[in-house]
Amino acid sequence: MSSAILPSEGRIVMVKEPVSGRFGVHKLMAHLTMNTYGTAWDGDETITLVTFNKKRTRMKILTADRFGITYSVRILNAGTFKVILGGELLCEHINKKTLENLIRYGTTAEL
Repeated sequence: MSSAILPSEGRIVMVKEPVSGRFGVHKLMAHLTMNTYGTAWDGDETITLVTFNKKRTRMKILTADRFGITYSVRILNAGTFKVILGGELLCEHINKKTLENLIRYGTTAEL
């Protein structure tokens, strides 16, 4: 399920502060380009940006690569994503396995 939307290369960055649920692909790309989240993205490398809303019920995954942009939203029917969001640490680099766990199980922990 999730492997079709995840890139096989590039950085995966999880934003550690809540991002407005109203932000769409254009607004997220603008913030990525302006380095709002401290990603230092050069515009050429493949990067995946993972954001959560304040309630942690919605996760957005934006991947920019040389072919274009892939954007998907994961909304939980019940519960919350088990991530800690705070204003001090802007982003955290995670690996593909951690992101797959978030998509499938709502947590970064191994199950």
